[in-house]
Amino acid sequence: MLIKKCFLPLVSLCLNLYILSSIKEIYESLNDAFYSNEFITELSSPKSFQGRNLTGTVRLIRDLAADIHANIQQWNNLHIQGITYLKNITQEKHDKNYSKILQDLCDKLENICDNLDGIVRNLDQIKNQLKTVSTLEKTTDKLFITWSTTRFGEVAETIHEAYHMEVKLKRKLLENVAHNYTESWKMLHLAAWVYEPFITENLMILLDSLLIETGHR
Repeated sequence: MLIKKCFLPLVSLCLNLYILSSIKEIYESLNDAFYSNEFITELSSPKSFQGRNLTGTVRLIRDLAADIHANIQQWNNLHIQGITYLKNITQEKHDKNYSKILQDLCDKLENICDNLDGIVRNLDQIKNQLKTVSTLEKTTDKLFITWSTTRFGEVAETIHEAYHMEVKLKRKLLENVAHNYTESWKMLHLAAWVYEPFITENLMILLDSLLIETGHR
């Protein structure tokens, strides 16, 4: 059977999962790993810029960095809600039939994906604002600690691209999860949603660097 090109990331992920661990072990680890408080961190109060009345470009970039963080926090909350719906879908789907419960769960997961799409659009707007600032500010001077205006635009673009790719994958999972009822496919869908292959550790480090640079951490 031919595999659609758009579905190849799932197949590749499946192979990697079999190498690293058995699907059963992955499934059993989902609850503990992804309902941990470590996945959602609060934006701490600024330290380096307390007491300073920031204005102009510095204030704008700092506010946009906070907006990036706020959108990613919303993403994390929706991501966790999606895990619950996806787990319920895999438990409900036993054969080729489509129950009313299954349809309701798929509708809820679709709503999650719609909201995730909205977050990606927000990140795109923030990226465009930061890149516009870097175009208008023809300077290599450091605004905060070490970054120039250009660096903020580059980082925002990297963050947006990663979440753009991730939401496309989640949409593919939504489109296919109700049509596959074998255990291996159900576990693959669940693992692909949970592990977010496009949201890498390096990306999270980059986000932390952005927050540190702008005085939010």
